[in-house]
Amino acid sequence: MKVLVTFALENEFSPWRKLAGFQCVSVFDSHRWYEAQIGAAEVRVVVTGAGRFAAHRAMNSAFDEVPDFCIASGLAGALKTDYLPGQVLAARWVTEAESGRSLLGDTELLQRAAETGAKLVERFLVTDRVIATAAEKQQLGARGDAVEMEGAYILAAAAQRGVRAVAIRSVSDAVDQDLPLDFDRTFDDYGRVKISSVFRQVAVKPGRIGGLIRLAEGSARAAGSLASFLNAFVQTLPAHPEGVAKADALAL
Repeated sequence: MKVLVTFALENEFSPWRKLAGFQCVSVFDSHRWYEAQIGAAEVRVVVTGAGRFAAHRAMNSAFDEVPDFCIASGLAGALKTDYLPGQVLAARWVTEAESGRSLLGDTELLQRAAETGAKLVERFLVTDRVIATAAEKQQLGARGDAVEMEGAYILAAAAQRGVRAVAIRSVSDAVDQDLPLDFDRTFDDYGRVKISSVFRQVAVKPGRIGGLIRLAEGSARAAGSLASFLNAFVQTLPAHPEGVAKADALAL
């Protein structure tokens, strides 16, 4: 049984890479590919880079070997007070904030995620820019539960190929938390963080350091809890996915 898992950034994936012993097997078009055997699952991870264009580029090659399941994963910002850093969420719907296009997560995978410990929520919103202020997050809370930047494009690519998929994210920042930097300026053309941009912004406003430390702590907590969850979750997936697909179709 083959499972494809996506992350935007290396720091989101790092705890799971260490926990499960993933090995880097290739670097293609700036994307790093990792593989590990976890129980009966052959798991392949691609680090896509942040945002729509990076996700699209990665998906062009991600399905060269068609997996049985796809998990769009990583970190997200909370849009409601119910969700705190480190909490793992699984969304029934993933919606592009600009166009309103929505994709439904696989029912059986959502059920298994809930049984593994994820909180089922109604919707992840996918935006073209980082939502950086508490005011913006509170405003978007009327439309969704958490905000991220890649899930809709990954689920769409999976659906085009008939691959069952689900979006699972861990909360890195609470709804009342302002982000300390203009993160849209920190990404290069491949959706990777430019450390030089981070240093420049901090040099201009050293008061941002406290916010950066708080965000780093929340992100580390989120990535750690996501690693533990994913390691357990992939081991619950069925060795014969076609059987689950039939059962799911009958339930509709």
